[in-house]
Amino acid sequence: MKAKRTVKFMAALMIFAAAAGLLCACNGDGGGAAPETPANEPEYSNEVQVVVLLGQSNAEGHTWSQYLPRTVGTDKAAEYAGGYDDVYISYACTVAENTSNGQFVPVKLGQGHSVDQFGPEIGIAEKLSALDLSKRVYIIKYAYGATSLTTNWRSPSSKNTGALYTNAVDYVLDQCAKLEDMDLYPEIKAICWMQGEDDSSGLNYNSYEELERNFVADLRKDLAYYKPADAEIGFIDAGISDCVAWTHHDVINAAKAALAAEDADHVYIDTIAEGLRYDGEPAGAPDIYHFDSSSMVKLGHLFAEELIGRFLETE
Repeated sequence: MKAKRTVKFMAALMIFAAAAGLLCACNGDGGGAAPETPANEPEYSNEVQVVVLLGQSNAEGHTWSQYLPRTVGTDKAAEYAGGYDDVYISYACTVAENTSNGQFVPVKLGQGHSVDQFGPEIGIAEKLSALDLSKRVYIIKYAYGATSLTTNWRSPSSKNTGALYTNAVDYVLDQCAKLEDMDLYPEIKAICWMQGEDDSSGLNYNSYEELERNFVADLRKDLAYYKPADAEIGFIDAGISDCVAWTHHDVINAAKAALAAEDADHVYIDTIAEGLRYDGEPAGAPDIYHFDSSSMVKLGHLFAEELIGRFLETE
């Protein structure tokens, strides 16, 4: 059962001091009055903010870490490799090929499809770590490359529920329960969604808008136990690239933009307009299906900017 706890640091000291005073009194040593708690003493809460990251390969992270020293500089690459010990993640990529084994660990490179790859979590953590957040952020990532909303991620309201949808919901709920076991009070502030590539090159691209409308509504329903008390769970929807393989990327991205226009808690990120690239790595034979290293970092930054500006408690 979720339970909020908010205490003042000095109040905790007072309890300790009172106990110590009682002990002294029992020993005949007297004991003074406990100090008064300053009126402006900061409060410390067990409430934590959860960000869910779902999708296919560009959410999972098929971008190679080895290119970062060239694209972002050696210092920043080293920072990413060292990680951020104030932003935690539990992740399952391609379900079991690279996973944190159900544990929350600091965000760092190597939490993508393999230990040599990374996803948007790096850019998200970089931005969040720069803030002095009173309520820590925990990322829960569940992603699987080469999967579609038409089948794998299909939600209950669209019938024939996909296995990835069911497994993702179970994973998120299990990880939130784990946070409760750590005596924390988790609230899911937003879902970051990077998906649509497979649907753009299939036969059902015109169904994407309705499928995603149902997907968002079903996720909010199935994760409602952990929603904020006074807000809806946000949905940050990243558009797909204009790679030639994504034949109908314009239809997919138009569907995402339309859904954002009808829902104040649904945000669309236009990755094409933001200049995210996929045609530079490896040099000479680029992997056009996945964002280049600096662009993957930027995708995380774009997610983080929407999280900070709309959904997270930052003070």
